[in-house]
Amino acid sequence: MFGRFMRRAASPLVALLVLLSIAAPLGSPVVAQTPAPTEGTQAQIAGDPLTPGTTAIVHTLDGSCLRLRDQSTLAGSVITCVPNRQTVLVLPATTEADGYRWQLVEWRGQSGWAADEFLDPYTGPPIANSCQPSTMKPGITGQVPQNGGLGLVVWGGGTMAGLENTALARNCRLTAVWASRPDGGFVSYNFSVPDFVNNEWRSVVSDVMAEGTPLLIVCDPPNAPISTRSLPLPAASAPAPVQTGSEPPPDFDARGAIVIDEASGAVLFEQNAHESVPLASLTKIVTAILAIEGAPVDNWVAVNDVDYRQMPGSSVMGIIPGDCFTLRDLLYGLMLPSGNDAALAIARFQAGSDEAFVNEMNTLLLRLGLTESHFTDPHGLGSAEHHASAYDIAMLSRYAMTELPLFREIVNTRSHVAVGDRELSLRNVNSFLSQYDGGDGVKTGYTEEAGRTLSASATRNGHRVYAVILNDNNRYATAGALIDWAFDNYTWP
Repeated sequence: MFGRFMRRAASPLVALLVLLSIAAPLGSPVVAQTPAPTEGTQAQIAGDPLTPGTTAIVHTLDGSCLRLRDQSTLAGSVITCVPNRQTVLVLPATTEADGYRWQLVEWRGQSGWAADEFLDPYTGPPIANSCQPSTMKPGITGQVPQNGGLGLVVWGGGTMAGLENTALARNCRLTAVWASRPDGGFVSYNFSVPDFVNNEWRSVVSDVMAEGTPLLIVCDPPNAPISTRSLPLPAASAPAPVQTGSEPPPDFDARGAIVIDEASGAVLFEQNAHESVPLASLTKIVTAILAIEGAPVDNWVAVNDVDYRQMPGSSVMGIIPGDCFTLRDLLYGLMLPSGNDAALAIARFQAGSDEAFVNEMNTLLLRLGLTESHFTDPHGLGSAEHHASAYDIAMLSRYAMTELPLFREIVNTRSHVAVGDRELSLRNVNSFLSQYDGGDGVKTGYTEEAGRTLSASATRNGHRVYAVILNDNNRYATAGALIDWAFDNYTWP
C-alpha cells in the first residue's frame, strides 16, 4: 500500500492534501483528505478491485479516518468518516474518478463510496459486523433487602465474589444464597462457614455463575458486623519465608515502598507503606478486579459516551462512540496501554455510572479488609480524596494475581490485538516485564501529583513476590533491587 500511495502522491493535488492532513490540529479527529471525485473522469488504476462480499480494512498512511461518500452520487456529500483499522463490507460496485478507484462499501448500516487506495483485503480474526450486547445488564436485578431479610433477584453473571461485592455495595451483607438444581430442589452457598461446606454448590452451580441466574439471597442488616468472609484476602497457602541473609535493603528515593510474599502474604520489607498517597493508574488494578468478578468477560460492550479524542494527553486504548468490544478486550485495553477510556467504558457498562462503580470500588476495600485507601474514579487521574497505601496496593495485587487467572494472564501479556467491530493493537507499557528476569506483572502509573508508581511482581524458583513503589522516578530499578534483595536474603521453607 505504501508503494501505491507514493506513486499516486506524484499528483501535486494529492501531495498537498496529504500535507494538510498531517498538519491537522493535535487532539482533533483527523480525516483522510481524499479528493472530492468528479464523475466521468477516467484513469487507469493498477491492481484488481476488491471482491464483493468480502471484508476490507481501512488502512490510511497517517492513521486518519476515511471519508465515506453518499452512494447516490459519487460527487455527493461525506456521510461519515470510517476510523482507521475499521472493517467494511465490500459491495458489488466500483467506478473510477480523479485517479482513484471508488468502491461501494457498507459500514454500520451505511453504504457509500470509499477510495480503495485506503482499503486492504482483511483475512484476520472474525470482526463483529454488529454489536450484540446482552439484554441482561451486569449486577443484581431485583429487590435487595436494605435492612436484612430475603430477596429474589437475578444475577447478571460473574463470580461469587462479584455477587458478594455487588450486594454489599447495595447495603446487603450476604449470609447465604440459594439457587435451583437442574433436577429439582435447591442448593445453597453460605458465607460464614468453612469453605468446604460449599463444595456441593460448586458441583451444581460453580463459583462462576451464568448471566440470568435466579437467586434467593439472605442478607444481614448493613450495620451487622462482618463475620468470617467467604473470600477474604487470600489465606496463606504456605509458611512465610525466613530472613537468613544480613544484607541491608537497597537505598531508594520512593515516597513509599513494600515487598510481600505471595504465598503467605508476609511483609518482607516496608518503608512508609501505610501512608495513603496518590497512586495514579495503579487504581486500574481495582477496576480490573471488579470487571472480572462482576460480569461475563466475553459479553459485548457497546461504547456510547467514551471518546479517546476528547482525552488529550491521556493514556488511552483508542475507543470512540459506536465501538463494540468484549469486556475481555476492554480489560486488555485497560491494563496494557493503561487506557483511561477503557476504564470509563468498563465502569459505565458494569455499574451504569462512574459514581456507582466508585461505590463498588470502595466496597471492595471494605470486603477485603483494607482500610488505608479511598477511590473517587475508575482510572486514577484522581482528586484530593483519591489515594491508597503501598500496603493496600500490594494486597490488592496479590488478591488479583492469586484469585483471578485472567487478571494474571492479562498483566503478563506484552501485546494484544483487540478485535471488536474493528481492530486495535495494544502494547503493554509496563517495562518491568522486559527489564527484570522473571517479571510477570502488574501495573504502572503516572500523574504529576502521584509521580511514577509501580506494582511489580516477579517469580523465582516457584515463589512470587510483589514490590509496590510509590512516587519514584527510578521505579523499575527500585523494584528490581528490592525484589533481588528479598530473594537473596529470605529462604522459603
